Amino acid sequence: MTIDLQKRYTGKIFQLNTKGGFGFITCHEIPFTRIYFHWSQLLQQTVNFLELKKGDEVEFNAIEVPNKGIRAIKIDVFESENKVK
Repeated sequence: MTIDLQKRYTGKIFQLNTKGGFGFITCHEIPFTRIYFHWSQLLQQTVNFLELKKGDEVEFNAIEVPNKGIRAIKIDVFESENKVK
């Protein structure tokens, strides 16, 4: 699969490791892949990493890291109507 570095992909938080500060995203446009992300890639105006929940919708850019797979960068979390600020 070729990753478009300019494209903004959408997906959902699939798994979180709050102690490690990372998680995984699933995306229909990048099938059969769990996309790794680190808390430091959350955009400043979005929610705090500890406020993330499994199933939250996100928008991100993707890069491919040799021998490691696809990584999500510049992650923006869509505000859920159920979340309280």
